[in-house]
Amino acid sequence: MKLPSLLASLPAASAIVGLILPIYIYPTTGPQDWAAVTQAAASHPQLPFYIIVNNNGGAPYTQNPPPNIIDWADPLGSLTAKPNVRTIGYIATTFGNRPISEVKAGIDQYLLWSTQQGWSGNTNNISIAGIFFDEIDTSPSKLAYNTEIATYAKTQFAARSGPVVLNPGVHVQAGSESLWDVADAIMNIETCYTSVQGATDPGGVVRCPTGRYTPFTPAFLGTIPAGKEGKSSVVVHDYYESWEPYVPASLATVEAHVNAIVNKGVHSLYLTQFGYTADFTVDPASVGRVAGYAAAAQGLV
Repeated sequence: MKLPSLLASLPAASAIVGLILPIYIYPTTGPQDWAAVTQAAASHPQLPFYIIVNNNGGAPYTQNPPPNIIDWADPLGSLTAKPNVRTIGYIATTFGNRPISEVKAGIDQYLLWSTQQGWSGNTNNISIAGIFFDEIDTSPSKLAYNTEIATYAKTQFAARSGPVVLNPGVHVQAGSESLWDVADAIMNIETCYTSVQGATDPGGVVRCPTGRYTPFTPAFLGTIPAGKEGKSSVVVHDYYESWEPYVPASLATVEAHVNAIVNKGVHSLYLTQFGYTADFTVDPASVGRVAGYAAAAQGLV
């Protein structure tokens, strides 16, 4: 199915820094979060939104689309109806250990998503425009693997203008620099803001495990390789100063960080209060705030 004209109408990624949104919450569990993302996209029509679609761990599925796609149809349709939204399908590579045949099968499955009736009774456009590869290992031993899957995705989705995004979460290792040439973007900064280490939320999830990350400051942006800013993606989570008692970061801090990332000229960014589930409405790093700051920093409001 040819994707509607929304792709052609998006501003060039090199000119405008977009939002890349890992909304990993099931639509019926967090309808308010999906609604907040949709409202943010509607409120800032010149700001590109790259929505990572991750239905129960991503493709490939035993049945394509999976049987529960009816739960996703209405919220996805609300997003794809926006001219500034591109949906990108989630595929985990298991750090280069997943068979390439499985990865390619997942790519091909997303290409087949077209329309789906939702619980509303409406038929929705659930088309996928690009691919998000998670758990990327950029060691030179995985270069051929990563090049093959990224090139395949770019070829398969060429008519839909991507993007194809690789997510190592850290900088590309020496010897794998050619990955910049095959991907539209590489998420080379994915870290926490908070300096509080070892906090655990009521659900048992460890927030920002000790020793596994460097707290974000704007100075961290200086580690992005020169000339690769426009293909870099930056995601920062856990915007609080203290966990017990809980003290969130200030709105001024979130705005300053968005401004710094936008001024760096990256491909895309996202800041989130906690993680990627059930907190898109939580200030100071709610999707509405972050989108508003990103738009304002680029004169899009």
